[in-house]
Parts: sequence; C-alpha cells; structure tokens
Amino acid sequence: MEKIRALLKNKKIAYMAETAAIVITASILGLILNRFGVAKENVLMVFMVGVLLVSTCTWGYEYGIFGAISSVLIFNYFFTVPVHTFAIMNPNDVALMAFFLIAAFISSSLTVRFQKQLIISKKNEETATRLYEMSEQFINATGKEKIIELGIRHIYEHTGYECIVELLDETVVSGAGKEYTSRDYMMFPIIGMVKQIGILKVLNHNQGLSVEQELIVKTAANQIGIALDREMIYAEQERIKVEVEREHMKSSMLRSISHDFRTPLTGIMGDCGLILESEDMDSPERAQLVQDIMEQSMWLMKMMENILSMTKIESGQQFINKSPEVVDDVINEASLHVIGLRDRRNFQVSLPKEVIVADMDARMIAQVIINLLDNAMKHTKEGGSISLSVSYRDNKAYFVIEDDGDGVLEELRERIFDEFVSGGDKSTDQKRGIGLGLTICKEVVHAHGGDIWEENRNVRGARFIFWIPAKQVE
Repeated sequence: MEKIRALLKNKKIAYMAETAAIVITASILGLILNRFGVAKENVLMVFMVGVLLVSTCTWGYEYGIFGAISSVLIFNYFFTVPVHTFAIMNPNDVALMAFFLIAAFISSSLTVRFQKQLIISKKNEETATRLYEMSEQFINATGKEKIIELGIRHIYEHTGYECIVELLDETVVSGAGKEYTSRDYMMFPIIGMVKQIGILKVLNHNQGLSVEQELIVKTAANQIGIALDREMIYAEQERIKVEVEREHMKSSMLRSISHDFRTPLTGIMGDCGLILESEDMDSPERAQLVQDIMEQSMWLMKMMENILSMTKIESGQQFINKSPEVVDDVINEASLHVIGLRDRRNFQVSLPKEVIVADMDARMIAQVIINLLDNAMKHTKEGGSISLSVSYRDNKAYFVIEDDGDGVLEELRERIFDEFVSGGDKSTDQKRGIGLGLTICKEVVHAHGGDIWEENRNVRGARFIFWIPAKQVE
C-alpha cells in the first residue's frame, strides 16, 4: 500500500492513470450507446468529450495526444467494420478518425494554452497583491532604519535572498557579517524623486533572478527610495519649522525685553533726575527715591537672571550643579530677594520641624522659588496674602506657594509653563514679566528629577506645587 501511495504522489503516473480512466469510461459509455442504436459518429463525440476532459484534468500536451490516439484505436476496434480488428474497410471511417485526431489535437492544445494563461494570470495577480501590500506598508513606514529593514525583509520573504542597502552616507547590512565580492550580488539603484540616493545589492550568488523576483526587487528598491526621500523631505521641513519657530521666539524675546525693560529704566532715570535736580530735597524723600531705584534695579536683575538661565537651558548644556543643601536656608535666602514681599503683602512661611536636606543646585531652586513668589506678587493686590509651605513625605520635599489673587485663567492652564506665556497682571506694581519665569521653574525642577504643577484654590487664588527628591536628617 505504501508503494502504491508513493506512486500516486508522482504527478506523471497520476495523470496517466486519470487519462486511462477517462478513456475507459468513454469506451464503456460508447459501447452502451451503440447497443441502444446510437450511430458510431455520435459515439465518436463521446470520445471527443473524453479527450477534452483529459486535457482539462491533466497538465501537458502528451496526455491529450495519448488520450486521442487511444480513443481512435478503441473506436476502430469496437465500432468500425470489421469489428474487433484494427483493419479499416470504409474510407469514410478513415476520414472520420483523421478529423477526430485533428480536432482532438487542436482542442487539447487550446486547453493546455488556456491552463498556462490561467496560471500566469494567477501568478500575476499574486505578484500584484504582493506589490500592493508592499507599497501600502511603505506608506506607513517612518524612520530611515525601519524603511530599509522593511525593504530588506520583503525581498527576503519573496525571493529568499538577503541584500545590502548602501546609502551615500552609511551602509545597512542584513544577514551574517561576511565579505562579498561583485560575483555574489546583483545591483539595483535606489532612486529618489530627483536623484540616486543609494544602491541595493541582492546576494543571489550568481543564481539569477526570475522575472517575478526581479520585479519585486526593483519595486522594493523604488519604494525604499521614495520612502527615504519622503523622510528626508519631512526632516528638512521639521528643521525649517524649528528654525522659523526659533527665529520667532528670538523676535518675541527681543520685543518683550525692549518693552519690559523700558518701564524700569524710565523709572530709574526719572528718580535719578529728581535727585540730581533737587538740591534741597529732604532725607526721607531722597531715601524713597533711592529705594525705588533699588527695587527697579533688582527687578531688572531678576529678569536678566531668567533670560540667562533660559539661554543655558535651550543651549542643551548642563546648567545644574547639585550639592547637599538644607531646604530652610534656601527658603530664607529666596524670600529676601522678592521686592515688597514682606512690606506690601501678608507673607507667611511654614517650615517642617525636622531638618530636610536635598541634593540640589541651591541657586537654581532659589530662582524657582523667587519666580513663583514674584508671580504671586504680580497677581495679588496690595495687602494680599501669600504663603509658602514646605512638607516632607516619601523621600520628597514638597514646596507649596499660594496666593489670594484671581487664580489662573482657564485658557492659560494648558500652556502656563510654556515660553512667553504671560497673563494679564493686575497688581498695583503694574510690572510684567517676559513669560520665562514659569518655564524656567519647570525645566529646573525636572532637571532635579521632580515635578511641578498648578491648580486654582477652592476659595480664591492659585496654588503652585513642586517637589524634588530629599531626605530627612535625624
């Protein structure tokens, strides 16, 4: 039984068996019809149908020809006079069988051609489907490495060959790291929209490529070129966009600086002019003018500190120098640098009883606190309340700055920590910042491994909270 099964697996033997079965079936059916008085011409049509079935069920001309010759011999033996011999007495029978053979050969040839065309059309359809799927995947591919890996994978899946992609500036290799010579591969250009950007080397080891394989490789090379060109264009557009935004930011910063520096400078010049012109000015008035000059100068100094800090942050250089610092000392130092905080506002500080030490850049954290307190000053009225509290939990020091102002506008909450975002200031000082303070706060806190956020209080005003890693000293 195993030998029979092995023989049936052989296509040629299986086709011969099918041919023999069809011819025998046609012969038996012809004998039955002849017994019922059907003319031999009509019986011959049964054999013609049998030949067509052989051509349809098998693959190749030889089976149809074998079926046609066998049918003619059987027809001659059983249905022509004298019967049961291969002699032919009637010339009409000779012509009949000759035309039968011609018709059988033609029909068999046409059937085989139709089968080949059907197979070719199926292969073309499969190839078109593969190319469509490949193109669709390349549309969604992003990143130079992913695009090249996708093309290499498609070529390997559909041809079985590994390949190398060589671009103008680098080489991406798939497969084992081996040395290859020009005899080991075929080269295909990778062309973008306007120029060649690389070479695709298919490692076929001089085995050649079929028409279908070559079409797939060329399509993959073209798709790699188009996708890489698209990626380069997108990267260039992003670079131009960043440059435009950077120039816009510079322009916005210069406009803000020139506008916001004018107010304190005008005040300083006016106060200095009064001091110089008034020789009989009494001491309290002179002291007040000097105090105003000091406050305006400190305000300018803080604005310059923010601008310099932002410049360091945007340059990408390391701007944090950490060392162990006591939180209480940083709080006390920062509160002294906020003009009018204790004199013009109801300022309260709440510190924990335990000593909290944090690994931080004391100057930068102090600048964060100063910016937040300055922000609270700008958004509260004369005599308003501002509080600063520090708490410790889960190895984190939490800093909370609250005020009783109008709170953060809803339209600003999503971008309150972005650059050059400044709300309408309603303080009596009428001083505006250039919109860098909160951005610097975010960058500094994140550089310390912490986080910062804002929220409006239920009663009135805003609350800014940030934390940094810290530890409690026993």
